[in-house]
Amino acid sequence: MLAACTAASADVLSWDIRKNDRLEITRTATVKFLINDRLNRVYQERNIIDLTCHERKAASSAVKGLFSVYARARAKDVFNLRDQYPSEFEIDRQGRFTVPKQYFMPNVRNLPVFPEKDVGKGDTWTEPAELVLDTFSTPFKLTFPVEYRLMEIIKKDGTESAVIGYSFTIDYDLSGGKYPADFPVKILGKDEGRITWDVRNGRPLNMKEKYRIIFFFASGKKEPDAREFQMIINTEMKTYRPVTREEKEKAKRELKKEVPDGIDVDTESRGLVMRLGDVLFDFDSAGLRRDSREKLDRVSEIIRSRYPDREIIVEGHTDNVGGASYNIRLSRDRAESVAAYLKKKAGTDKLSYRGLGADDPIAENGTKEGRQKNRRVEIIIKLE
Repeated sequence: MLAACTAASADVLSWDIRKNDRLEITRTATVKFLINDRLNRVYQERNIIDLTCHERKAASSAVKGLFSVYARARAKDVFNLRDQYPSEFEIDRQGRFTVPKQYFMPNVRNLPVFPEKDVGKGDTWTEPAELVLDTFSTPFKLTFPVEYRLMEIIKKDGTESAVIGYSFTIDYDLSGGKYPADFPVKILGKDEGRITWDVRNGRPLNMKEKYRIIFFFASGKKEPDAREFQMIINTEMKTYRPVTREEKEKAKRELKKEVPDGIDVDTESRGLVMRLGDVLFDFDSAGLRRDSREKLDRVSEIIRSRYPDREIIVEGHTDNVGGASYNIRLSRDRAESVAAYLKKKAGTDKLSYRGLGADDPIAENGTKEGRQKNRRVEIIIKLE
């Protein structure tokens, strides 16, 4: 183990996302959901947030973001991609967000915010943060103070990292009749965590937190109904440089040489796409055929050796024969089978699946050949 030394001097902490840089924030939470103090279910949830700076101003960075929401039930192997929300906003040097009203994301804002002065080990400060709730009939914004403490500055291997402890409480009384009927009458919450900050580059490295929030709803009885979420959240951040068109085309050519026969390789806005036909499965089945596993073994080797840190999304697609609900279910189940197999072989957890049914054809469904092309699974290696 390498020894770390703690700096006694003070540092200026700030945000600094450079133009064209993409900051990927992966937040993974183990969630316990309780109803009136009784455990209802346990599941995992993940947010992957991509923030790309499109304009760097004197005192802020203007970013475009895509917020992807994933869930994994206790018995499942891989995350299911549920929703995606685009956003565009600014982050100033201290960490304050300016978000246009039409965007719900980011729902957690202004965390962390830094003082406009040097801070040293043991220094404390307080800044307001915001939480936007969009689970009711209208969005609702909570504002609360966050207390920070610089625990230490660590210098190791040419890097300088600040370890920052923080905590906040939420205590909102919404009783009184001025809110919509579906709103809770009271919200209580508490969050305690640590942030590791890259001092020289002005961006987060990782974050660990213990979060709890309770919503109390009117029940017509003496005691309100309580809905409680208890979460342990681990967050990892990584910065990627921009990928040029030439680099994507080069990666496409190299990938074509490595994939087995029967797999097409293409590029799109998110990155590289490996397209596999429905020969992976028997008719009306999501179980992988024995001969298809050899192809997926090779795909797993490529991901493990060439793209171990990239997000992988597996999408299932069908033709338009059959009902919409049937096609969605079949495409989702097939994508999940491929994703679960890849996860075991490729050794990555940053992998998810979703089924799109017949909603995204690549050929005409009016011909047998076209329908065959549309029945496919796509493995997307995200590059931007």
